[in-house]
Amino acid sequence: MQMGIQLFILSIYLVLMMLLGVYEYRRTKGAIDFYLAGKKLGVIVVSFSFFATYFSTAAFLGGGGFGFVAGFQWSAFLIFFHILFAIAAWLIIAPPMKRIADEHGALTIPEIFGMRFGKLSQLVAALIIIVFFQFYMVSIYKGAGNLLEVMLGLDYRTAVLLTAVIVMLYTAIGGFRAVVMTDLVQGVLVFVGGIALFVALMYYLGGPINAIESLKATQTIMGSGAKLFELGSVAPPPIMKAGMVIPFILSLTFAISIAQLASPQLVIRFVAAKDSRVIAKGAILTPLIIGIFALCVFSIGPFGWLVIPKFDDPVKYLKNSDLVVPFIAMKIFPAGLNALILTAIVAAAMSTINSLVHVIATSFVRDVLQNAVKLKKIVLPTRLSVLVFSLLPVIFALNPPDIIVVIVGLSFSVITSAFLIPLLASFYSRTTQLPVVSSMIVAVAVCIIWYLYFYKVYWVYPVIPGLAASALTYVIFLRTERAISAAPG
Repeated sequence: MQMGIQLFILSIYLVLMMLLGVYEYRRTKGAIDFYLAGKKLGVIVVSFSFFATYFSTAAFLGGGGFGFVAGFQWSAFLIFFHILFAIAAWLIIAPPMKRIADEHGALTIPEIFGMRFGKLSQLVAALIIIVFFQFYMVSIYKGAGNLLEVMLGLDYRTAVLLTAVIVMLYTAIGGFRAVVMTDLVQGVLVFVGGIALFVALMYYLGGPINAIESLKATQTIMGSGAKLFELGSVAPPPIMKAGMVIPFILSLTFAISIAQLASPQLVIRFVAAKDSRVIAKGAILTPLIIGIFALCVFSIGPFGWLVIPKFDDPVKYLKNSDLVVPFIAMKIFPAGLNALILTAIVAAAMSTINSLVHVIATSFVRDVLQNAVKLKKIVLPTRLSVLVFSLLPVIFALNPPDIIVVIVGLSFSVITSAFLIPLLASFYSRTTQLPVVSSMIVAVAVCIIWYLYFYKVYWVYPVIPGLAASALTYVIFLRTERAISAAPG
């Protein structure tokens, strides 16, 4: 009975996504429509699309569940950094990006680099997007597949393919219009689902005060529940053994949150906004949405110690904290409502995948292919590229080997480290191509080297050394160029 209700609600959601794709296809008239929804998006659509794209299954499953392992130190820093960088993205990145993209007629983030610095910077940026976003998508496909496997009893491979086909079709058909309109629906579903889950959990536990007091008094495998409220007291065993709990928590929460400033799939929404007034209003609405959602969802994990031991062995959830939130949803909600929550988590996956594949396809066609063969029409090749780049990660997601899992972990750091300094340079600095290209290449190299050889020694996430190396490289090359230019003769 319960599985039937879940299947029914999920089916309605999937059909709605396809209908939106077809509807937006009829409204898509050319490249600007397909790439940027005609640059006519209002504040509600832009804000919820930014929110839905940023919060994938990692937010519900990883962000929400990891507090079961790391306590409220994880929740507190993650909430703080999310709000801080949401505000920074809309105040520091959005206004100049909108202005410069409109001035130059740029349709992609690499194209902004190309017009500001030169074609090589455009090509390098596009290749970073194409390569590392593909691996980032592997993790999201895998998360969606695992969820549908548990939720509906589907075979894992069938679940992954179902997710890929639905997203592929409505994105290819409707372009960015379909992406942002489905994001609006998905964003509202994710937002409401996150709040509902937190409110229901507090009700189940007798209110926030009683929940906190009960958690402090309970005994966990890691000791007293009071440790969950302390800084540096709980974390995965290897990190505890290394004595690097605080650097690990700070660097990981920082890495996840600062992505709001530089991830192309997010900041391209600033270009699609109707005008500067939309940006100004979005600077208020978006951090508010993100803050409320983060406060609700990222606080759930530690309270799992008051729910999970009643029904199951908590050791399994310490080993895989991604299971914590779905388990809580299944236990505290009746069948119809838990189906809505689980559908919200699926929506979180799809709203991120559609944006990633759209950014990959548009970068491939606009920034690589068009510069190589001078295409006259780009919409059809971009639609075909959506189909191709939607399916490539599926090959790895169906049976991901260890090396792919490593690269997936890298991709988040690489994108942020490679793009933040060039973005800031394109808005606020006068420079040439060499410092920008060098900073991107060094950022990628440092993130890879750090992740492979130093991360599990120091437990500092690669985005920290990656960003530091990118900034240092940019400054060194910029000063060298200026010194050479200023030299007599």
